[in-house]
Amino acid sequence: MAFDDLEDEENEESNAGDEALDDLAGTLSGNQNTDSNNTNKEESQEQNLEYDLQNDPAFPTAKAQTQHSVYCLPDTWDTIDGSSGLLFEAEIKLRRNGYGSVQKRELHNALLDAAAEKLTVEDISKAFIETRENRESGELIDPEL
Repeated sequence: MAFDDLEDEENEESNAGDEALDDLAGTLSGNQNTDSNNTNKEESQEQNLEYDLQNDPAFPTAKAQTQHSVYCLPDTWDTIDGSSGLLFEAEIKLRRNGYGSVQKRELHNALLDAAAEKLTVEDISKAFIETRENRESGELIDPEL
């Protein structure tokens, strides 16, 4: 038949799904195979041994897990990520301290992490209200650009 290959793919996908569910069930019941646990631990340790703190990014670009849209005004973005912005200065400092391969994703994560630690709900609410009030005096973004 014309679509025989699709049936094979469906069977492979369901088998992979079944295996994942079996692994999850084994984890929840505590009956997971100790050989696979030892293998996973060894692989994890090997990966950690290969990780170079000074030169390797902390996490990969996994768009489905790490990429999120952040919307802000152009002036705000320039202050954060412009040619003389906060992240640019942070990258220079990190490189001077021996960190190579400084990735934007890591800088953005560090920025958001620091903001989440330091800012309060009141700080965010205040900035939100200020932006809304600034809007009363005119457009915040040039619609012609």
